[in-house]
Amino acid sequence: MSLGLIALIALMTYASRALALVAMPHPPERLRVVLDRIPAPLFASLAALSLVEGGGPAQAATLCAAAGALALTPTRSLLYVLAGGLAGYVVGDFLFG
Repeated sequence: MSLGLIALIALMTYASRALALVAMPHPPERLRVVLDRIPAPLFASLAALSLVEGGGPAQAATLCAAAGALALTPTRSLLYVLAGGLAGYVVGDFLFG
């Protein structure tokens, strides 16, 4: 996976989220409560699957990317989390690649 592809995927993810915030109406309060609880478990399941490759742990750069993204999750900003994951991957690739 190239750095350009990662940047393109990050841009598409962020742009689609920004478009949804602008174009879609606010959901009802009951639905909003449910939606606010979904992202953390969903992210956790996707992250857990990406950290295991073929029955063993993932490459060190991938683990560093997950650590970088996880470190910035308290900001609750998709852009910061993506930047943290990308920075973690670059650092991990430099150190262990």
